[in-house]
Amino acid sequence: MRTAALTALALALPLAAQAEQLTFEIGAGVGAAPAYEGSDDYKAGPSLSGSVSRLDFLFFNIDRGDGLGLGFGPSFRLLSERTEDDYSRLAGIDDVDTALELGLKLSYRWQQAEIFGALRKGVTGHDGLVLDLGGDAILAAAPRTEVRVGPRLSFANDAYADTYFDVPTGAALAAYDADAGLYAYGLEMSVRHDFNESWAVQGTVGWTHLTGSMADSPVVQERDSGRVSVQVIRTFDWRW
Repeated sequence: MRTAALTALALALPLAAQAEQLTFEIGAGVGAAPAYEGSDDYKAGPSLSGSVSRLDFLFFNIDRGDGLGLGFGPSFRLLSERTEDDYSRLAGIDDVDTALELGLKLSYRWQQAEIFGALRKGVTGHDGLVLDLGGDAILAAAPRTEVRVGPRLSFANDAYADTYFDVPTGAALAAYDADAGLYAYGLEMSVRHDFNESWAVQGTVGWTHLTGSMADSPVVQERDSGRVSVQVIRTFDWRW
C-alpha cells in the first residue's frame, strides 16, 4: 500500500511541475493617426497590442483556450510629442513629450460578440488617466479569418485634459480650461487572419469624433479623424 502511494506521488510530481502555463500574444506594426488629438495633420508611428488567453499560476486560473469567456492583458498607447516648433499655432502652450500610457485591459467574449474596458495611466508625457470602453460584433468571414466592428468610448481625467487641451493666458490661442469626462467616441473595424497557432496579421481602421469640453478647446482643429494600422501578431505558450 505504501509503495503504491509513493508511486502515485512520483507520477503526480511531473504533472504538477507542468501545471503552470501562460499563453499570450504580442502585436507590433505601423499605423497612421492625427499628429496630436484634434490636429488636421497625420503622422505615421508604431502600433502595439497585447493580450493573455491563459494563465494557470498560483491562485490564478484563467483559460480562454477556446477564445471565449474572460480575457485580460496589458493595454498601452504611444502619443507623439507636441511642440510649438512643429506647430506654430500652439505658441505659448507647454510642449508635451512623447507619451507612453500603460494599463490593463479586461474583456469578455461570446461566440459572436465581445465587450472590453481598458484603463491606462501616463508614465511619460502626461500623468493622467484614460479609460476606453467598447464592444464588437464578430464575424468569421473565412477559415482562420475574423472580422470585428463596434463602437468605442474614451474618457479622461483632469490631468489628461490639462496636458492636451488647456490653453494658458498669453498663448497665441484663446485661454481655455478643459474639464474631465467623455472626450471621444467612434467606430473601429478590424480584419485578422491567423496563419497558424503562432502567427497572425491584423489590419484596423477607425473613426473618432472628439466631444465635450475637450473638443471645445482652441487646440482642436478637426473633431473628426481617422486612423489605420497593420500588425503582425505572435502567440507565445510558456509552460513550466
